[in-house]
Amino acid sequence: MEKEPEPSGTNSVIEIKNVDKFYGDNHIVKNLTLSIREREFLSILGPSGCGKTTLLRMLAGFEHHTKGEILINGESIDDKEPFKRNINTVFQNYALFPHMTIYSNIAYGLKMKRVKKDEIEKRVIEVLAMVRLEGFENRYPSQLSGGQKQRVAIARAIVNNPQVLLLDEPLGALDMKLRKQMQIELKRLQRKLGITFVYVTHDQEEALTMSDRIAVMNRGVLEQCAPPSDIYEKPGTKFIADFIGESNLFESVVEDGSDSTDGNAHLFSEGGTLLGKLEQFEENELLYVCVRPEKTLYSLASVDGFSLCGIVRENIYLGNVIKTIVVLTNGQEVKINLSPGQVPPAIETVLYIYWNVKDCVMVRTISHRIFTELEKVKLNEYGEVMEAEPINKEEVKSQEAP
Repeated sequence: MEKEPEPSGTNSVIEIKNVDKFYGDNHIVKNLTLSIREREFLSILGPSGCGKTTLLRMLAGFEHHTKGEILINGESIDDKEPFKRNINTVFQNYALFPHMTIYSNIAYGLKMKRVKKDEIEKRVIEVLAMVRLEGFENRYPSQLSGGQKQRVAIARAIVNNPQVLLLDEPLGALDMKLRKQMQIELKRLQRKLGITFVYVTHDQEEALTMSDRIAVMNRGVLEQCAPPSDIYEKPGTKFIADFIGESNLFESVVEDGSDSTDGNAHLFSEGGTLLGKLEQFEENELLYVCVRPEKTLYSLASVDGFSLCGIVRENIYLGNVIKTIVVLTNGQEVKINLSPGQVPPAIETVLYIYWNVKDCVMVRTISHRIFTELEKVKLNEYGEVMEAEPINKEEVKSQEAP
C-alpha cells in the first residue's frame, strides 16, 4: 500500500512579503507577510470584509497587489497570468458547465492544454476515483447533489496537477451535516494528494477541523498564524480570543504580578479580583484575561485570589454540553460549560467564579499603550498641547497583534 505524504512540509511554497492592497482609499490588506508550506492545509479565517478572499484572489492572479511581493518556489509571480501560476481555484458556486457531462467538465482544462486523449481519459478516471464519483462521468451537473457538485469542482481543479489548490468557501452552500462530512473528505483528499491547500472560510469550527495551521485576519491585518490548538488555547489577541469559539474576557489591571509571592499575577477587574499567569507585564498595565467556558469553574464559597461574584441566570441544554450563564455584580455575563452528567446550579444561586491559573491566557491590549502615550502629552492652561513625544506607530501596532 502506497504511503501517504506527511501532513505538511517545512519548505515554503508561497512567500507573501509586506503585501498591501488598496481599492481607492480603502486599505483592504495591510502589510501582510506569510509563508505557506508545501503539503500544508492552511486556512485563512476571519469575518466578512477582513481581506481573506482578496488575498486568495491575489494568489490566484485575479487581483494585483498594490505593494509588496508574492513568490512561488522563490520566483515572483507578480507579472504572471493566472493560467501560468500552477495554481487552481475552487469557487463557492463551483462554476460547472451545465451543458457538459461530468467527464467533459473535468477534462476541459486538459483539452485546453492540448493533452493527448489517452492521457486525458486516464487522469479523469483517476480523479473520479479520488473523489469517489466512479460511474458518474456521463451525468450532468443538474443530476448531482450539492456535495457531488463540490467534488466535481475539486476533481476539475486537481486533474491539472497544481502545486497549490485555492478554495474559496467551497462548503458554504451545503447543509450542516453534509458540510461536516465534506470537511473530513477534503482533509483526506489533501493528505492523499500531498499538495498545498489554501482554504478561505469564516467558519471557526471548519478551520479548526481541517487545518494544519490557521491564519486569522481582522480588518486586513494578519493577527496570528499558528496550529489550531495554539489558536484556540493560546490566542495572541483579544480579537482571536473572542472570535474563535467562546471566551470569558476580563479587562483587568495588573496589581503586583512582577513580585508575586504565590507565583501568580494578581489583577483587578470591574467584577472583582482575579489571578492570572505570572508573565512580563508592567504594574498597572491594562490587559485581558481570557478563560474558555469549559475551563471556567464555580464555587458556592469564595476562592483565594478571586472575588468574582455573580448570580445564575440561565441553564441551557445543548445536548453534549450544559451552558450555565452567570451575571456578575458589574453586569458582565460569564459562561460555564458543564458536561451532561453534571448537575447545573439552580437559577438565582449566588456563585463565585474562578479557574486554574494554567488554564487562562493573558492578552495585552492596545489601550494601555495609548494611555501611556497620552500621559506624555503636556497641556498648557488653555488645554493646548505644549509638548509631546512622538508615538511609535510600529510599537503600538505590536500591542495589537503579534
